[in-house]
Amino acid sequence: MTSPTTLNTPVAVRLGEAGASRTACVLAPVLARWDQGAFFAPVAGALVTTGHRVTVYDTLSLLRDGDDLAALADRWAGVLRAEEPDVLVGNALGGAVVQHLLGQPWTHRADVVLLSSPTVADAALDTTLERIAAAVSEGGTAAALDLLHEVVRGPADPAPAPGDSPRDEDPLSGWRLATGLRLLHRADLRERVEAFPGRLLHVYGTASHLVGRQHLATGPGHTSVGVPGAGMRPHADQPEATRRAVAAFLAPQHTKRIHDQ
Repeated sequence: MTSPTTLNTPVAVRLGEAGASRTACVLAPVLARWDQGAFFAPVAGALVTTGHRVTVYDTLSLLRDGDDLAALADRWAGVLRAEEPDVLVGNALGGAVVQHLLGQPWTHRADVVLLSSPTVADAALDTTLERIAAAVSEGGTAAALDLLHEVVRGPADPAPAPGDSPRDEDPLSGWRLATGLRLLHRADLRERVEAFPGRLLHVYGTASHLVGRQHLATGPGHTSVGVPGAGMRPHADQPEATRRAVAAFLAPQHTKRIHDQ
C-alpha cells in the first residue's frame, strides 16, 4: 500500500485559554479520519479547568511510508519539545509514541497521562491489529473499521452490523488505518517507561478486548487505574470516571502551582 499525499506539518486543534500558564500536548489514537480532537472531549475539561492550554495533535499527520514507531516518535519529538509541555497525553498509538519519548530528558518535567496505551504488544495484540490492518486491502476500509469497532467497543455498545461503517473508500483513510495499526507490531517500551523519573498515569478499561493491564508497564511512583465497565475507550464508555482519574492525578500539581503564585 502506497501513501497518498500527506502534509508536512502537524495537524492539531487547540483548547483552553491561549494565555494559560500550563501547557498540555495530546497525541491521538489511530483514526481513519482526523476528528478535530473530538475523541478527547470527555477528558479535555479535566485539563482546561486546571489551567492548561491544550493542543490535541493528529498523530498520523506526521506519518510517512516506511516509518516504524521510532521514526514517527522522533519526528514528533521536535514538535513537542518546542512546546515545553507540562503534561503529555497519549491515547493508544499516541500513547505509545509518548512512551517512546520518555527516555529524552525534556520529557522528565512533564506529567504523563496514557489512555489505553500499550507499553508492550504481545502476540495476541499483534494478531488482532494485523487482522484489522489486513482487512483494508482484503475487504476495504469499511470492513476494517467494522472489525476495529468490534474490539474497541465498550460492554454496553452493540456489536457492529456488517456495513455499519461509512462506505467511503478514501485511500488516505485506509492507509492511515492499516499503516497506523502496524506501527505497534512488537512494540516494547518497558525499559523507557520503568526508568521514567516523572509522574505517570495509565488509564485503561477493565473490559477492554484490545489493550489491558497486561500490556502496561509502570515504574516507581507511577499509577495505573482500571475503569470498570469500560473497553478500549474508557473516556467514551465511562467519561466521568475517566475524567475523575485524570483530574485526581493532576490535582497535586495544580495545587502546587496555585501555592507557588
